[in-house]
Amino acid sequence: MNRFEPRVERLMAILRDGIGESQDVRTELSLRDDATDDDVARSLVQIVSACAVATAGETESTKEDLSEETDDPRRSALDGSLLGQLEGKGESAVEALDDTSTLMAILRAGRLNQRRAALRRLTRGVVSRSLRGDELKALANMLDGLRDADLEYELIHARLGLIGRRAARADREAWERRIGELEAAIEEFWEAASHDEPLASTASESRAQLLLRFRDLPDLVASHVSALLEGDADRQHALLLSLRHAGDPRLVPALKAALEDGGPMLALDAARALRRIDDPRVRPMLAGAYERSPRDVFRAIVGGALADHGDDRALDYVRGLLEREDDEALLAALEGLESLGTAEDGEAVARFLEHANPLVLRRAVRTLARISDGRSLPKLAALARETRSSSLRAEVEEARDAIVARMELRGEEPDVNITQAIAVVEEERPAIGGKRFAAWRSFVIGQLWLAVGARNAGIRRLERAAALRPGWASPHIAMGLAHASKSHHAQALGAFRRALEADRRRVERNPILIRALARSFIARAEQVEREGRADVARGLVNEALTLDLRWASGPQRFELERRRVALSSRKLGAP
Repeated sequence: MNRFEPRVERLMAILRDGIGESQDVRTELSLRDDATDDDVARSLVQIVSACAVATAGETESTKEDLSEETDDPRRSALDGSLLGQLEGKGESAVEALDDTSTLMAILRAGRLNQRRAALRRLTRGVVSRSLRGDELKALANMLDGLRDADLEYELIHARLGLIGRRAARADREAWERRIGELEAAIEEFWEAASHDEPLASTASESRAQLLLRFRDLPDLVASHVSALLEGDADRQHALLLSLRHAGDPRLVPALKAALEDGGPMLALDAARALRRIDDPRVRPMLAGAYERSPRDVFRAIVGGALADHGDDRALDYVRGLLEREDDEALLAALEGLESLGTAEDGEAVARFLEHANPLVLRRAVRTLARISDGRSLPKLAALARETRSSSLRAEVEEARDAIVARMELRGEEPDVNITQAIAVVEEERPAIGGKRFAAWRSFVIGQLWLAVGARNAGIRRLERAAALRPGWASPHIAMGLAHASKSHHAQALGAFRRALEADRRRVERNPILIRALARSFIARAEQVEREGRADVARGLVNEALTLDLRWASGPQRFELERRRVALSSRKLGAP
């Protein structure tokens, strides 16, 4: 209102304090001295209102100008590099890029919306057709090895687009058959023709794959799942864990009810599921929940979810939680900072790489992968040298790849000595004894027996080969695969464990082997949990999660993590 000062200030003061007997106001308003108080009040309100309207656009534009400079704390901490520009322009800027190497770097290092946009751009038909053979192979290999649960739905479709028409068509036909069977079972369930709830009776890995591809499910199945979310708390909790990466707007009403009316555990599950849904209803819903809740853990996780929807209001609050000594609050703060944090938070997060709680340590590695820069690489290298856990080493390698990609997008180069230090440690191979030929002969004969269906004879030969040559992984691998093919998961686990002891790298880096091993862990955990032995199931899941699962399937990784959370909640009474 600068153009109308000081007149408007005087008029507003008169309007606020009252007209009284002053004649100055009548002169100010160009009224006669005998004008009534009603005439004075009417004229006063009209002029003040007109001035406010005249300056409204000016005020808003000023706010907009200020917001362009300071609306995003992350953006203010970045420079004018490509990555800094992408932070300010959103998904459309990513989708306008053509360079494959740049898009692949964004796929590793960008924010969630940027990674989604980069993947869409990479797998769009026009880009795929323009790639040379070596580039296409590099893209396929990267997508196969990318472990990003937030992108699992998009990754499934991206991989299908790269494996060939025949394989893609076969996958689509298998999917349609499965959905048709599920729809028929759901109809029978709701018509009371069957008392078995279809999803509960579906195998764990298949159910995980269905719910990860929730956006491909027909409305009947989506409505059925939404109805299940109104059941008892235990079923709600288990289902919400499975829906964490569904990303389907059809779930918003059911998730809203869980967020607002469910208990603390269900509200957290609902917030995590809403985080992945791109829908205009989500942001105000999360904002309301954030402002209403007094609980630190809930506010940290909801604050992170808000950040993925463009609202960074919780940044300072979540940063403050890093000073707490409560592990639960620390885990929530680190989770929130995956979306809220900036490179300036890297040093504060990196100090948790020495934390005694392995859950806090792993979460710190994941957070550094999302927000940090080259300053965190030396501490990650030290952790890689010290740890004996394959899964933690895999987490560190992925953090390294994301940080290096982020540095490339900023035009920087990492220290080669440091990045090479974060590498898989080659395990020493066992010495070969004098009975090598006899062991090899028994191994080949055992494989032949298995090939013709003589399973027992084949297993005996393989066991003999393993006894003749201790430390040789191949017989144990063959026995594990043979047991797993017959769903003898307990026996399969024993063989696979011995194979891991002999040659861990070979098992973990072979997609066929690690997927068979993960399948056995999931199936066996499910079996013992049904028998009421939750502690044994918890141990199996935790053991599986110590492996390098980068070459396991997305649904397997998702199901193992879901079961870990569910079993931990049952033990501790908290998420």
